[in-house]
Amino acid sequence: MYSLIMSNKHDILRRLFLMIILSVLAPVAIADADYDNDYIEARHLLDSGKILPLEVILKKVRREFPGRVLDIELEKEDRKIVYEIKMLNSHGVINEIYIDATTGELLSVQEDD
Repeated sequence: MYSLIMSNKHDILRRLFLMIILSVLAPVAIADADYDNDYIEARHLLDSGKILPLEVILKKVRREFPGRVLDIELEKEDRKIVYEIKMLNSHGVINEIYIDATTGELLSVQEDD
């Protein structure tokens, strides 16, 4: 009887441990899958000519907004594909610069809070 109870406890602990591990790792796997999908979509848009290469966009942005690039995102906003570029300028201000990924047109600049 004692061995049966201990066996059940070990089984319960093993299942609990597995559930904890899965709950921790599942969001990471989902985030990796999202990243992979985003990369594939961005690559497809670039290869099909629907967006300009990031190098072209950054060259233009750096001429108008010198500073250090902190983050770049490719987003869909108002039926447009947009590069959102966060730049740190020489005064320590972070600007969010929105560029139309198809045309390279500057859409807006906002100071990040």
